[in-house]
Amino acid sequence: MTDSSYATLSIRVQPGDATITIDGERWQGPQGQERLLVQVAEGPHRIQISKDGFETFSIDVTTRRGETMPLNVSLRSR
Repeated sequence: MTDSSYATLSIRVQPGDATITIDGERWQGPQGQERLLVQVAEGPHRIQISKDGFETFSIDVTTRRGETMPLNVSLRSR
């Protein structure tokens, strides 16, 4: 059940097991095709995704209460 006072980030990263940082808090990315679902407050958020041997991906997003924001990222090899 989703609490409508929050937004949800739905993140899928290739390759899997990358480190995902949302507003400075680290999350371990899921393996394979699984999505990382994180509930966040409504408003602006900074997302960084990194993995050894790949370029770091950064994006600023703005979420809206009660909505799910999908983010699909393919990291590029260095």
